[in-house]
Parts: sequence; C-alpha cells; structure tokens
Amino acid sequence: MTDTFVRAKEPGTILGHPKGLFVLFFTEMWERFNYYGMRALLILYMVNYFKWPQERASGVYKWFTALVYLTPLLGGFLADKYLGNKWAIVLGASTMAIGQFCMTVESEQVFYVALGLLVIGNGLFKPNMATQVGRLYPPNDARRDSAYTIFYMGVNLGAFIAPIVCSELRENTRWGFRAGFAAAGVGMLIGLVTYLLGLRWVQAVATSPPAEPAKQTAVKKPAGHYLTEQEAQTAPSAIPILSGLAPQLMILLGILVVAVPWALVKFGILKMNDAVAYSGGGGIACIMGWLIVKRIPMALRDRVLAVYVLGLFVVFFWGAFEQAGNAMNIFADKSSNRYITEAPPVPSVFPVIEGEKSAPPVEESGSALVRGWVGLWNPVKTEWFQSINALAIFVLGPVFAWLWVFLPRMGIRLSIPAKMSIGLFLQGLAFALMVWSIKYEAQPSSAPLAALPPGIVADAENRVVFRDAPDLGDEKDIGEFARAQVDEHDPKVVQGGRILFDKNAKQLNMTGVLADTDRDRLLRASVSPQYLSKVRELALASAQAKKEKGKDFSVKVQLDSTPPGFDLRYAGFPKSAVFYDEATRTLTSTVELGDRDYKMLLVAGAEPAFRDALNKLYVDSARFKVSSWWLFWFYILCTLGELCVSPVGLSMVSKLAPAAYATMMMGMWHVMIFFGNYTAGQLGEVYGTIDPGKYFAYIFGSLVAVSFVCFLVIRKVNAMMHGVR
Repeated sequence: MTDTFVRAKEPGTILGHPKGLFVLFFTEMWERFNYYGMRALLILYMVNYFKWPQERASGVYKWFTALVYLTPLLGGFLADKYLGNKWAIVLGASTMAIGQFCMTVESEQVFYVALGLLVIGNGLFKPNMATQVGRLYPPNDARRDSAYTIFYMGVNLGAFIAPIVCSELRENTRWGFRAGFAAAGVGMLIGLVTYLLGLRWVQAVATSPPAEPAKQTAVKKPAGHYLTEQEAQTAPSAIPILSGLAPQLMILLGILVVAVPWALVKFGILKMNDAVAYSGGGGIACIMGWLIVKRIPMALRDRVLAVYVLGLFVVFFWGAFEQAGNAMNIFADKSSNRYITEAPPVPSVFPVIEGEKSAPPVEESGSALVRGWVGLWNPVKTEWFQSINALAIFVLGPVFAWLWVFLPRMGIRLSIPAKMSIGLFLQGLAFALMVWSIKYEAQPSSAPLAALPPGIVADAENRVVFRDAPDLGDEKDIGEFARAQVDEHDPKVVQGGRILFDKNAKQLNMTGVLADTDRDRLLRASVSPQYLSKVRELALASAQAKKEKGKDFSVKVQLDSTPPGFDLRYAGFPKSAVFYDEATRTLTSTVELGDRDYKMLLVAGAEPAFRDALNKLYVDSARFKVSSWWLFWFYILCTLGELCVSPVGLSMVSKLAPAAYATMMMGMWHVMIFFGNYTAGQLGEVYGTIDPGKYFAYIFGSLVAVSFVCFLVIRKVNAMMHGVR
C-alpha cells in the first residue's frame, strides 16, 4: 500500500538536510520521551512499588524490552505490504499513547495490558521512522551517516528530558508513579501531533524499482569500489560458496534455532519461556532472511548476509548496554550514594508513608532558592542517571558526526565493522569500571543474632537462604507453606549470597550494601504461617468489601496472638488506613489491600530478633554506598560505545538493504536488538544472586572477547559489503 498523505512539491533544506529530517527528529524525540520516561520508572515500579523480587521484575523487563524490538519485524512487513510507513507511524503512536495512560492504573492486570499496547505500538512505529530517514536521501548519499546521527540526537534529547520530568512528577506529586507514566503518555501525543503537522515535508527521494537480474557477464570492479544495487545483482560474490548456499543455510539455521533451545530446556539449561523467546525470535528472523536471500543474487545477497553477521555482534552489545534500565538502575537506587554536595543522613528503617512526606523547614528570606538548588542534588533521583547517556549522546553526537567525515580526510578509514569492534570494547571498559567500584562497596558489617528463624537456614557455605512467602494471589495452601523446606536445588538468596550466618559466633555477617527491598524479602520469609494467613484473609476481605461497598468500608480480622515485636510502622500505611487494637488483637483496614500492601503488612509481623539484626546491617552497610561518579563515568563509556554501534548500524542497514526490502531489513535489524534486550533481561535475573563484582566481570570479559572476534572478521565483512562505507 502506498502512502496517501499529501506531499509538498519542494521539501527545501535546513543545514543541508531535507526539512523532513527535522520533522522526524522532533517526532522521534517525543516518542523517545514516552519510551524512556516509562523505562526509567519501570524496574523501580516493579521492585519498589509492587514489591516484586529482582528476578521477577527482570523477567518482565526482559520480555517487554525485547518484544519492542521484535514486533518491528511485523510492523515493517505490514508497512511494506499494506499500511505504508506513514499510516503505520500514526497507528503506532496512538497505540503507545493509550498504553502509557493505562500504566497510570495501579493494577497488576492492567499493567500487563499496558505493556502489551506499548509493545504493539513500538512495533508499528520504530522501523518505519528509521526507514523514512533513509528514504529522504538518494542511494550512497554521503549525508546519510550525518543524518542518522542528527536523528539519533533527537532520540537522545527525548531520552534525556524524560527521566528528569517523570521522576520529578513521581517524587513530588501525590500521584507518584502514575504521574510519571501520564507525563510519558502526554509526550507521545505531542509527538503524534508534530508528525501530522509536518507530513508535507516528509518526502521520499524517487528511486527506480530494482531491476530483474540481467543475464550477462558479471560486473567486475576493483575490490572496495562501490556498486549500485543494479550492479550488485550481477557482480561476483565475495563468498561464492556460502552465498550460493545461503537459502539452504537459512533453512538449516532456522531448524537449529527452533530445536536447540528446547533441547536445552530438557537438560535444565534454559527455562521454557526463554526457549519460546529464542526459538520464536530466531525462527522468524531465519524465515524472513530466507524469503529475502532466495530472491536476490550475487553481491546483493552478500550485503544482506553482512547485516546478519554484524547483527550477531550487536546482540552482545545490547545485552550489556540494556543493563542501564535494569541491573544498573537497581545499583543506582540501592548501592550508590546519591547525595552529591552533602553527607547522606542515616537511613530510616521505616518506609516513608505515602502522602505524608515532611515538608522542608521554612528558611529565612533569600535562602529558599539555595536550598532548592541543593535539594536537587541531595539526593539525586535514581531515574536521573538514565539521562546521563542521553545527554552525552546529544553533546558528543555532533563530534562523532564530524569525526566520521574528518578521519577519511586524514587517511584513516574506519569501516562499519571496525567501528562496531571499537564500540564493543568501550562497552566492556564500562563494566571494568564497575568491577573496580565494587572493591569499595564490598566492605564487611555484622549484627548479633542467636539463631535463624524458621524458613531461613544457612547452607553449606554459610549463606543465608530462604523460602519465599507466597504472593497474595498464590493459591498455595498456608499449611503447605508452613511445612515447606528451603529448596536445596533452587535456594533463594539476596545480595549475591553475601549475607552469611556464623552459628558459632551467633551473628550475621555481610559484605556490601543491604538493599531495603532485600531486607524486607527476608523478613517476609520469617513470618509465622498463622499471621500470614490472617493478613491474607484481611486483604481478600478488603478487596471484596471495596467491590461491594465502594470507598467507605471497614474490614477486620482477629489475630490468634499478637506477633512478637509487631510494629505497623514497617508497613508504611497512614494510621487511618490500617490500625491494630492490641487489647482485642483486631487488625482493621479501611482501604483495599493489594499484593504490595499484603507484603508490607507481613514485614510488620516479622520475627523481631531477625528484624533487628537486618536493620543493623541495613543502617551500617549504607556507609559503603559508592560515589555516584562511578555511574557517571560508566554511562559516559557506554555512550562512546553506543555512538560507534547504534547510529552506524542504522545507517548501515539503510545502505545495504535492497530497496524492495528496506523496511523488512530494518525490522530484522531490530530482531538482533530483540535478542540483545532479552539477553540483558536474563542477565538482570541473575543480578542479586551472584556477587556483583563477578557479575560485572563476566560481562566485561565477554565483551572484550567478542570485540576481538569482530576485529578478526573486519576484512571479510568489508568485502561482503562491496563498497558500502
């Protein structure tokens, strides 16, 4: 289907580029505001608000961030065959806006629906925006690299502003996370309006359709000489044997990527949902690759295969880079000292009661501005760290755009594979920096404890391992929970297993910083089954009362006995919402209690000696939070790596893709990023279960090794690109 929007006769230029580039720049800027605003909040929302364990939150995160890069394959296909680029963008933007506003409903069920809408909208929007940038220029136009870098600056301008705005609204309004998600939705609406108003300037350069392969002697030109698409259809392949077998190899590869993950499930190496992702995504990529390579010949086929080869390296890059919104976001929130200009206060062991944040003291005239400025940095909001990468790209993007033009003039010609090899290495250095930071975080602390409570034990290595308390919606019988033992084959640990129990010295020993969420997870595991049963009963009764009576209701349960050390301050509720009458042992709620509220009430009834010990570790270990400068320079190194990989990759696909399959190839490139994002989520599930120093070291070592392999294949991949630079 061709686009039916009205086009102007003369698009004009700005700074040597078509006006349409800047329409796409601002549209993409607001779409990225939408995406990165919610991404900055997402893992924190699941961990801090829903009170989910890190591994569960990372599991959801991996599917979401991966699927927003898989669905562009379908979005590209629909645009090429039916919708056209422009209608696909309009539908995608509208769907994402709806999904973002659904995120403002604080319900787990609606939460999943919202993520689904965002995934679908991204699939329609993402490949078509990138493809439209390429279509503004004739083939092999030298301005393309510069155009994609400018476009990428728009991406990152939105990504820079979004975490700042959304976190401010999350922190300083009574709507909390809902306000942040709503702001992201408004940003998407602004992007949609921008696109519709600027459509008359978004014009594709007219190109002739690809000609049928001519039956003539193959074109021969000097190695490295640029071949037009028509010339590439008859030029000899740089890998004649592999190129000739490419359709059959795609079929074989497709069979392997579908079958191998399921075999790994059988051997217990992969989980079933991971097998679904890898076999499904890999199978789709191979099918689409087969559909393309069987229709194109000779050197033109080489170019498509080059995209696949470089895509394999991109998987590793994004697998590490996407830790930013996952493990690194948690590290910033829990293990970093976010007080920049003053010493941090001693942390409170009680949560802040929502809606009852204390106002700053009234200062003398003239001091409010200073205090407000200082307050911005003490503490810096966790989400702000997500803006460092985006700001650095916006600042350094023009430098790299100039560099890619300047270096060839100096006789230094870095090919696309060479740039990617450098980018992988720089990303590896970022994680080497984090390995160094852990040496300062990994300091010891201890607290006296006579014995571990039921449900929590020390394993053969003296690590504290436990059974998780069931969620509110878990159908597991409470008696079954009481009888359950710690699973020896899959023991639960927090803090990378760095909390140890010394039964001889009768104390808990810990290395590093104890997160409040990990402390609370351990405390929930220590509650008595009787108390857990009563809290669950109260929560279910409150949900039923809300359904029947609306806002004004009150439900009660009578406890068999008051739990030792029972303290509702640990639940973080306003006194009017949940209260306890010790004389009658009656626990009353006047609000609906969801899963998160149920979990907070469990902490209030945790075993007191264990809670005191963990509180001491929590307060003492807070001294070892590392300086925020470690994260700052981590993100700077990530940025340098990204500028060598991401805009270069987008430009490469637009140059190498056959004209008839341009959008589909852009979608396939995003499939490679799908695998990278999914891998990043899998790594995030491991974070917290192993020592963080080892976690960062493994990623560092993998990236350096892959960078070296990429360096080794530079010459062959360059030959397969037939003059595309």
